[in-house]
Amino acid sequence: MCAAAAVTALTAAAAAQSAPTRRLEAPRAAEIAQAGGAIPDTLINGPKTYALALAPSGYWGGVYRASTGENVIVYASNAYTVDAALGQRWADFLASLVHGSELSTVTVLLSTPEEISRICGQDALACYSARGAQLFAPGEDPSSSLTAEAVIAHEYGHHVAANRLNTPWDAIDWGPKRWASSLQVCAATKQGRFAPGAEDPVRYDVNPGEGWAETYRVLNQQRLGLPQSPWEIVSQTLYPSTAALAAAEQDVTAPWTGNTTTTRTGAVTRTSRTRSYAVATPLDGTLKLTLRASAGLRVAVDLFASSTRVAHVTGGGTLARSTTVCGARAYRVRVTELKGRGSFKLAVSKP
Repeated sequence: MCAAAAVTALTAAAAAQSAPTRRLEAPRAAEIAQAGGAIPDTLINGPKTYALALAPSGYWGGVYRASTGENVIVYASNAYTVDAALGQRWADFLASLVHGSELSTVTVLLSTPEEISRICGQDALACYSARGAQLFAPGEDPSSSLTAEAVIAHEYGHHVAANRLNTPWDAIDWGPKRWASSLQVCAATKQGRFAPGAEDPVRYDVNPGEGWAETYRVLNQQRLGLPQSPWEIVSQTLYPSTAALAAAEQDVTAPWTGNTTTTRTGAVTRTSRTRSYAVATPLDGTLKLTLRASAGLRVAVDLFASSTRVAHVTGGGTLARSTTVCGARAYRVRVTELKGRGSFKLAVSKP
């Protein structure tokens, strides 16, 4: 059943200009669909009645109350027969996917292949635009072996990423924090094996943003007991392990919100000149050290990844250094007395 709603009207032309957009690149879209492959690529509550008011140009639909009690915005092309059951079906499907509060912000526009080609790009099967949170997808199966559910799950994965953090990187290109760390996206990118944000045919298959969307599809197909579409649009190196799937689900249901900081205290003297601390870093991101020494105490602060020193600072008062955690899962901090004696506080901020 639908709830009456008011939404900001949008046109297909405006949607086509929205960016960033994730889409299935031509000409591989048509080839993969034929082969049965996977996807490359303001609400006012009112009476529970079906409403067509303020539908985007060329579309009908509105806000539907899913079986979970959540509101989902679904529109369908005028090429499809007006039928409340169609919108309700897709609202219920979207609500069945692993999701968070971002569900209420997506606008799904079920479109014909011709409309998708015009909006998303030649031969595209679907696309997602983070600006406006618009998801253009087919209202019916693209082929006998590729379901519309698989397509929409993939594109909704992009919507999830657009609403997650992976500081200092963009989650829509790199994937959310825990999944990206599990797959060592930073290290692989540094080595040239992954290409975040790549939408060109040459590097599309090693784009971790697409790998994330495909992982999200697999996660949901497994949970819902749906046939799993072939893993064909991105490299097998991005195929999720059990640990990666668990990390992906946590990224959706318990999003990473930022660094956590712990503080340790210590003292150094001329007879006990050094103190060392182990720092576990299960997630990639920014690691920052801030040391505050007591008056008259001068120290050296060194940060090591294995046996390699990655940061060094000396002085008194307040000292700070940061580094990017990129694959290393443990660090060691060493504080060494250079002059004087006294105590210090060491704050460690890590993802």
